[in-house]
Amino acid sequence: MFLEKLKEVSNLNLIEELEKNENKKLIHYRLKSLFETNYENDKKPKNSIDLNKNTYYEYIQEFYDNIHPYDCSKDILINYLILIIISYSKYNNYYVKKISEELAVREFKPKMSRGGYEIDIWTFIKIASNSHNNDLHLERMDLSNKKDGIYVHLTEEIYKTYLYEKIRLEMKEAVQKIKAKKISEDLKAFFKEYVDLSLKDVKIVFNTDTGIKIEYEGFNGVIPEEWHPPCIRELLNDILTGGSPSHYARRSFVVYWFVSQMNPNVRPLEDGEICNKNATDIASEEDVEKFIDDLIAMFSTVGDFDTQKTRYYISHNIGYKVTDHITHCEYCKNWKIDGGKGLNYYCRPDDICNLKEITHPLDYLCYNINKYSKTKDNEKNKDNKNNDELKK
Repeated sequence: MFLEKLKEVSNLNLIEELEKNENKKLIHYRLKSLFETNYENDKKPKNSIDLNKNTYYEYIQEFYDNIHPYDCSKDILINYLILIIISYSKYNNYYVKKISEELAVREFKPKMSRGGYEIDIWTFIKIASNSHNNDLHLERMDLSNKKDGIYVHLTEEIYKTYLYEKIRLEMKEAVQKIKAKKISEDLKAFFKEYVDLSLKDVKIVFNTDTGIKIEYEGFNGVIPEEWHPPCIRELLNDILTGGSPSHYARRSFVVYWFVSQMNPNVRPLEDGEICNKNATDIASEEDVEKFIDDLIAMFSTVGDFDTQKTRYYISHNIGYKVTDHITHCEYCKNWKIDGGKGLNYYCRPDDICNLKEITHPLDYLCYNINKYSKTKDNEKNKDNKNNDELKK
């Protein structure tokens, strides 16, 4: 419903609307209201009276042309502009999480009877399978066979989870489609700068920096996100948008993320033997602690997040204090045929994945690092050669 409404204004001149001072102000207040609201602690749907307490809706009041503020044409325009510009920024994942939380609260309608909620089984399976939320496993649900098909019965709490995941997947897809459109680098830079200015004095309790800094075989710097394999990028995107990957998927991600920063050469098997390195074998205790803190901040977006459990879980996976060995990220073959472990969903091989030497996600990263280093070496040699010729 939300995305359908946004289509109503999609034919307007984007830049022209973004340059209007009134829209700049509204975008700022809309982002402030969206990013600074804790929907986890506020599950009650807001009505128009409550909304008027919000600075954004106080300001937009003068544009109301309908009794319900969400049907206001100005509000639709502002949300459309935000969707476009934020899709090209580092805040796009956080936006998906927050807007999904808000829309789930807004669209939830409590049942007057005790019958609960009924969802067509195929619709439910589509959402549940793509969300990977543990609370939406079909085997946990009650089913009923009716004349027009099979239905899944959901309690109010499970229905809220289902509704959130449904919206999150829709918003995630919308952002990905926008990001996939080819636009000029200048326009991308304009959007990013616009978002940064709009978020001035907005409190964001979320780490939007997904880059990792490493020193590896001549490379020293921040790894671009596209250097990671598709499976890791998909997992990262799912985590940052508030998804709930399976236990096995999380484990592989945690270990990959750790090893990629500390020593990308570490593999589950070394010379045919199981590698029994622990965290402090490849990193200092200070670096390990910082990694854990950073990853806890990243996982805070996950639906079933718990700080203490997450700290223990990460420590266990990387072989720090609670265990004496790294559990390791799965080999590529185990992502493709995962035996129901929730890895296959993220496995979307590209040309690099199909290379013979790529058998593990870390191979993909090392390939890109080596490719970059080789290119830089060639450029350096070329420059040296040119300088030598000039001296002659």
